[in-house]
Amino acid sequence: MELQKRGAAAFTWRWIGLAALLLGLVACGHSHSHGGKRYWSADRDQWQKPEAVIAALQLQPGMAVADLGSGTGYFTHRLAGAVGAGGRVYAVDVDRDLLAEVGLLARKKNLNNVQLVRAAKHDPQLPEPVDMIFSSNVYHHLEDRAAYFESVKKYLKPGGRVAILDFREGAFRHFTRRATMIEEFELAGYALVEEHTFLPRQNFLVFEPQTP
Repeated sequence: MELQKRGAAAFTWRWIGLAALLLGLVACGHSHSHGGKRYWSADRDQWQKPEAVIAALQLQPGMAVADLGSGTGYFTHRLAGAVGAGGRVYAVDVDRDLLAEVGLLARKKNLNNVQLVRAAKHDPQLPEPVDMIFSSNVYHHLEDRAAYFESVKKYLKPGGRVAILDFREGAFRHFTRRATMIEEFELAGYALVEEHTFLPRQNFLVFEPQTP
């Protein structure tokens, strides 16, 4: 009987922990997918300011963009609209199920310029060089980030840029300090060329490879 009580208590605490995790994700507006369902707050647009982010990227019709860690496509379809029918957006993710959701969203919105790319853990495996690699709320998940972004230079066209959005300290339990991001990109051979400060919860930094 005592073992049964302990087992029941452990089971209860596991479910309490899971509920707390999901509530925390929703409260922070962080995108999370489980079993095809999305968990993010209804007010994400208010703090993520997607239209302002897209405008700040200064994308032009016909450009090619990689949405690195595209998740369920929150930014993918907006990037696709910015580059137009003559452009291309590569939705890049290691998760096959999330890519399927992006594909479904693209079909619903009649976006023929979105291509799904299943990434390897240490390589986005893009089929061609792009004008921009964009990534939102993914940087803190990457391992050996300086080496990773040093290796992805081969996927940038001349003059290509890398735009990174990631949570500030205190905004979410996962975050990357601004100074850390800059230091790691400098180690990878990039220079900070733009910084946007209008996002309340995230750093928004843009880098270019340094010329030898």
